[in-house]
Amino acid sequence: MIRKLTAAFGRLELVICNLSLLALVTILAMQVFFRYVLHTGLTWSEEVSRFVFIWFVYISASLATQRGTHIRITLFIRWFPGGPRYALLIADLIWVVFNVFVVAAGVMLISRMLKYPSYSTALFLPMAWIYTVIPLSHALMIVRIIERQWMAFRQGGSVIAGEQQLGLEATAESDKP
Repeated sequence: MIRKLTAAFGRLELVICNLSLLALVTILAMQVFFRYVLHTGLTWSEEVSRFVFIWFVYISASLATQRGTHIRITLFIRWFPGGPRYALLIADLIWVVFNVFVVAAGVMLISRMLKYPSYSTALFLPMAWIYTVIPLSHALMIVRIIERQWMAFRQGGSVIAGEQQLGLEATAESDKP
């Protein structure tokens, strides 16, 4: 049941990312066409493209976390006492704590914006809707980090996608006496 739910969320993240990227490219192409061919502008296009881009970036970060492709600096993990697995576990714990703070701050921001609403300039959308992606994506990242660590623990793999292809595990094993 949990696997089906996480797989559905994973597909949902991918669909949201793909649709937002398609919307972003379409809106910007329309803006260019209207501006340079029809010599008029679309009043809403800049604002919508900015909001779509924000959602794209945050949901893509969650998707990258799910796939284990989120940016990491792995240069020194093989020298960490206990090996790379513990270094990555500690790094992920720090990442989870950071995400918890961002989720809490995001929820406080949204509750404040619901109490004292502000609206977007062109579309008059409540900005709380736009900022909802901040705690949502960071909460999803927490789930994805825990999910990847759990799968790495159960299957004996790594939390980093393609680590075996990069040779990080082989290098870490060859450093042992």
